[in-house]
Amino acid sequence: MTVLATVVTAVLVGLAGVLMLGAQRQQIVVQAENSSRVHYVCSGSECVVLDDRKLLDSPGAVIRYATTEVRPELTLSPFGEFGYEVVGAGPRPTEEAAWTITTRAQADLNTAALGLLGVFVLITSLVSVTVLTAVGRVLRPVEAMRAEVAEINENNLTRRVPVPSSDNEIARLGATLNETLDRMHRTVEDTRRFVADASHELRSPLAALRAELEIALSHPHMADWPTVVKMALEDAERLQELTTDLLLLARLDADALDRQDTVDLTAVVRREVCRRGMVTLDVEEHVLVPGRRAQLSRLLGNLLDNAERHAGTEVVVRLRGGATATLEVIDDGPGIPEADRERVFDRFTRLDEARTRAAGGAGLGLAIARRIAGRHHGTLEATDAEGFRGIRFVATIPTGIPQPRQAAVVAQQRIGDEVWQFLNGSITSTHGHIPEPRPVPDPALDWDLIFGEHQPAHR
Repeated sequence: MTVLATVVTAVLVGLAGVLMLGAQRQQIVVQAENSSRVHYVCSGSECVVLDDRKLLDSPGAVIRYATTEVRPELTLSPFGEFGYEVVGAGPRPTEEAAWTITTRAQADLNTAALGLLGVFVLITSLVSVTVLTAVGRVLRPVEAMRAEVAEINENNLTRRVPVPSSDNEIARLGATLNETLDRMHRTVEDTRRFVADASHELRSPLAALRAELEIALSHPHMADWPTVVKMALEDAERLQELTTDLLLLARLDADALDRQDTVDLTAVVRREVCRRGMVTLDVEEHVLVPGRRAQLSRLLGNLLDNAERHAGTEVVVRLRGGATATLEVIDDGPGIPEADRERVFDRFTRLDEARTRAAGGAGLGLAIARRIAGRHHGTLEATDAEGFRGIRFVATIPTGIPQPRQAAVVAQQRIGDEVWQFLNGSITSTHGHIPEPRPVPDPALDWDLIFGEHQPAHR
């Protein structure tokens, strides 16, 4: 910036100086011509300077007037060559007199050129120093920010850059950097807490499974092997659910929702509700939204699981269309305190009355549901249940599709939904422990919800 300002100033001042020096040269040449101009009166071949005090010695019959002047040819360079030209019909001045006039004019021009050069250097230097000082002062906070950011690593994410007190771009840059560092800090802390909670949740069924097997092996003749196998299957099923949820959360956090289908959300709601009891359905027909059918089914499934777990006698599901599809799941359970309504969407969060393994789950269902809503550019909130004692979960998803539309285009159910429901345990077996075996899935089945764009090695 300093170099650019110096160059621009030098060019502008230089052009102005050249123009001023050219005008000064013209003025000096005119002054030299005026000072060297001599008027003569001539009669025949005799000429005398036109002066009232001197007359011609022998005036002739014809008298004429003549003028002679020296016109300097000056150069703008102090070290260049210069000359002169004698103009007029009168007697020529001596060479010494002509050179004296020309040399004096060139000296005056050189003095003016050196003066302008000094002004040029002074102005350019002042601009350079001023810009350098101003830029250095402006960038000093940026350098302080850079030095502070260079010292921040994963072990000291609490440090923040200094923010100037002035309200300018540098202060806003510092505030933005601190906000970014805050988000990074929260993300790292959430990741660390997530890893710790996941390890804790996985350790409990693993420890129980190991203890059961070790006890049975230590007394093989006394063990009730059908009961041991049943309990081991329960722990294995819980491990499967946890790992599936953890893998799904990792995929939801890492991937963007690039490929979207047109989903009939009404059909998804009806299909999910038909497998459940004590659910009252109130939906509009053919509410279409862009997204992934399996993920939207998982969102509703998690909300229904939570509602059925805490409901007293009734669960209500409502669906309304329009510019934004609104899905409500209401239960008449004990509800959620207002202070905890945002916390329940955190991973591995279970309220005090839902801490047990049987009643509380792993605390990932609502976190997954909100993440799916966010991936579909929507929201998921917990609010008061109007007319109920419990809680109402409201999911909003932008449709982006003109309503209504022919449902025949989107009414087909994808086989991949059944695969996903089989994996997450929505389809339960008659004995209540593990899902019933299914036929080997076709290669065209939709595994994207878990594996993204990468197909599993063995199906």
